[in-house]
Amino acid sequence: MGATFSFPLSAFILSFAGWVAITSVASGRRQNGLPPGPPTYPIVGNLLTFPRKQPHIQFSAWARTYGDIFSLKVMHLTIIVLNSPTAVKELIDKRSQSTANRPGSLIADMITGGLNMGAARYPDKIWKTLRRAAVAMLNTNNLEKSKPMLRAEASQLMLDVLRNPENFYEDISRLTTSSFLAIIYGHRAVRSSSSEAKVFRQLQLDFMNVVEVGKSPPVDLIPALAWVPERYASWKRRVMSVSRRYDALYGELLSLVKGRVTRGQQNGAFMEDAYLRRNELELSDAMLLNLGGTLLGGSDTSSAVLQNLVLLLVAHPEVQAKAQKEVDDVVGHDRPPAWSDMEHMPYLRALLEEVNRFRPVGPLALPHAMSQDEWVDGLFFPKGAVLFINLWAIFHDERYFANPEKFEPERFLRHPLGVNPDVTDDPGRRENMMFGGGRRVCPGINAGKAVVGINAVNLLWAFDFSPAKDPCSGEMVQPDLLAFTEGVNATPLPFKCTITPRSTAKAEIICQCFLEQSDVLGLYEQDASPEDKGYLSELRSSLRR
Repeated sequence: MGATFSFPLSAFILSFAGWVAITSVASGRRQNGLPPGPPTYPIVGNLLTFPRKQPHIQFSAWARTYGDIFSLKVMHLTIIVLNSPTAVKELIDKRSQSTANRPGSLIADMITGGLNMGAARYPDKIWKTLRRAAVAMLNTNNLEKSKPMLRAEASQLMLDVLRNPENFYEDISRLTTSSFLAIIYGHRAVRSSSSEAKVFRQLQLDFMNVVEVGKSPPVDLIPALAWVPERYASWKRRVMSVSRRYDALYGELLSLVKGRVTRGQQNGAFMEDAYLRRNELELSDAMLLNLGGTLLGGSDTSSAVLQNLVLLLVAHPEVQAKAQKEVDDVVGHDRPPAWSDMEHMPYLRALLEEVNRFRPVGPLALPHAMSQDEWVDGLFFPKGAVLFINLWAIFHDERYFANPEKFEPERFLRHPLGVNPDVTDDPGRRENMMFGGGRRVCPGINAGKAVVGINAVNLLWAFDFSPAKDPCSGEMVQPDLLAFTEGVNATPLPFKCTITPRSTAKAEIICQCFLEQSDVLGLYEQDASPEDKGYLSELRSSLRR
């Protein structure tokens, strides 16, 4: 026992001492040519002043002092923050060959075996193979085939909110998880308590928690930490727990796909096509498992946007009234919205754009990393530097947005990109900046927009949203517009509100609409658990009575 303990510990100590000796000389110092930034301290650089919470807010403040591109030093690591559309265009879009890397994440690699498409380094063969398969699966034609299912899932969200409005937050999460499960795996999560939905939500939270900076030891800054045995490292036990659950969930979902293919009962899921074409696409089982996991992981972005929408409708009744009037003018009151209706709703489109501008789900997006040295306009971007796209700063820049802290969808009616039409806009601004750029632009843009769009118009057609009432005083409790989760995705913390159907007639239409979608939903229920099948049978029977 003693020998087993002393060898890795002594090796760790020697390695750590050597690492400190080698790196401390230059650590913390800003090299010549780097973008300017806050003053650094010897060895630690900006470590002591690096913001631990909501870094996008402090980064935006530093941008006003040091410019649209500034740098930080965290010991020997260089961090460069891009705070304008032009900075993003010059580095992420134009120089994508040099900036398409992701920072190394030993913890993410421990969980996914280095096969996570979002975190994988570029330009290795694995990333290219996964990316090619994702783009092929998420093309426009395939998305069109999924629209009947997405509308059917949206009908269940209306029914869930009608039956249990207090559970709206969890039901939105179920809706987006189930929609992406159906698109990717051909299998839906029937209830927010369904095993797949519960396991996925907890796994996603735990995954993001262990990879988030500051929640685990800085293994990528101090590689010797990875040598500490699991029994002496609680962080490593947490990581391995996530890894085991990750493999179990996505392995089970992939098995469902294989089973349907074997039985000849395919329902058009993307992973069915990927599995059938696995040799052509050069996809191993491990790559298939992680491809599905990466794509499903994007569903929490869509749920956050819809939860943001409800939050902001509650806080801004005048916006809600305008959006509802437009929906009523186009759709009427006798049927639920259809896909074609949204083409005639400019205010709804402006509303969703403003939701994403006002409270971007990923305020710092996913970081990039330099794969080679670059000089841009006299500034040095060294190999290995981490690049952050500060979407918060880009979307709240007072130079281009009038009253950026005001929630105002009309700004996107006055200008397609929401900026003040009386000023000359940053020439690098473009649509879909929140979905990334360059070779790392999100392949699921259209799928995410479709899920959000059909559910947003449904919710506005069906319900009124207002503040919750204090049970003691009876007074309205306004929602907190700053209560968000920390980490890569800024999701509104669970909040209470009052949700009521806009009429008795619409409540009846919601029930009938769900029943009419039973055949479509049934295509994705063949692998449901006995408990979920029993729940659906009872639910549909009760609605027919």
